[in-house]
Amino acid sequence: MERLRRTAARVASGNAKVLITGESGVGKDLLGRFIHARSARAARPFVAINCAGVSETLLESELFGHVKGSFTGAHRDKIGLFHLGHRGTVFLDEVGEMSLRMQAVLLRFLENGEVKPVGSDAVSAAVDVRVIAATNRSLPDMVARGLFREDLLYRIMVVHLEVPPLREHREDIRALSAHIIARCGAALAISDDAMQVLERYRWPGNVRELQNVIEQLIWLRGEETVGVDDLPPAVVAAANGKVAPAHARRRQVADYP
Repeated sequence: MERLRRTAARVASGNAKVLITGESGVGKDLLGRFIHARSARAARPFVAINCAGVSETLLESELFGHVKGSFTGAHRDKIGLFHLGHRGTVFLDEVGEMSLRMQAVLLRFLENGEVKPVGSDAVSAAVDVRVIAATNRSLPDMVARGLFREDLLYRIMVVHLEVPPLREHREDIRALSAHIIARCGAALAISDDAMQVLERYRWPGNVRELQNVIEQLIWLRGEETVGVDDLPPAVVAAANGKVAPAHARRRQVADYP
């Protein structure tokens, strides 16, 4: 991970478009924010959107804005995220979920930087944004299957950074846990025995799952020291190579969405 951080820091100094790949929950958005924070654009906005979370029509409106009356529910003019991110960074999460039509729209923007709101006949502005895209899918495979535009892939993948799953850099679990605790403003401590269990666990949900576990411990244990018995039973069982009882597995699923 240290090599990845050094590479990301070097990339931050320029304006090249970046594609970040990796499994769900590995922290692709955190790496995007890391790059922005160390760039010359750090004082300008970092604007993020999950492309899988909105429909095609709404995604176009979110990115480019719309004019009043352009579609049902468009009761006023709206400025898009590319406009709001002028001179900053726009982070396109799950870019592989874009439809082919939206991919074409995005490609046109990347070529000329011009923002044309939905329902407008004219370009409203030319903006300067750095685009960082992320996905947990294999875009080259999608290109081969006709699901992703090859020309768009080359546009967004000027620099490619791949974030490894947490199970491949378990030596960072201690530091990540401390960072999460500090960010929550808590004084929670984790015993060495409990930390060893966390380091043995495979973390199928990656950093996101670790964050959920640590945050739950903060709310349940307050400022106490966490021992092995305080950890989720399913985590302890899996770390010890055992299958947790059914009730513990159900609780694990409910606690960590």
